[in-house]
Amino acid sequence: MKRKPLGHMNCSVAQTLDVVGDPWTLLIVRDALFGTTRFDDFQRSLGIPRATLASRLDTLVEHGVMERRTYQVRPERHDYVLTDKGRDLRRVMVSMMQWGNEWSSLPAPPVTLLDAETGAEIDPIYVDAASGRPLSELRITHRFNP
Repeated sequence: MKRKPLGHMNCSVAQTLDVVGDPWTLLIVRDALFGTTRFDDFQRSLGIPRATLASRLDTLVEHGVMERRTYQVRPERHDYVLTDKGRDLRRVMVSMMQWGNEWSSLPAPPVTLLDAETGAEIDPIYVDAASGRPLSELRITHRFNP
């Protein structure tokens, strides 16, 4: 069943969900952030139906989250590489992973994030750029912008 588009809403969350709100899409982005680029590798890693994977990759390319790069002409084959826009989803994915580590029913976190240069474990947090305070310590409200 196809879900109703949310792009008409004046809401950043709704606009984001229109692009990456499907669970398979987020798992594709997760794998891409960890270096997967080939269709068959995404399919093997995720166990996703090929038609579903093709559709989600097309959507990610259409929205500029990934770009398709030809690596073989006959038969034509492509790498799917995250753009700057796609790599910027790292914050979203790490936040979701941290939330899942805390609140899912898994007995232990299945992945530990490491600094690629030093190999040291990292524990990312969001901080307010103005105050330097962690987001988890801030009381947040909002205002609507025109």
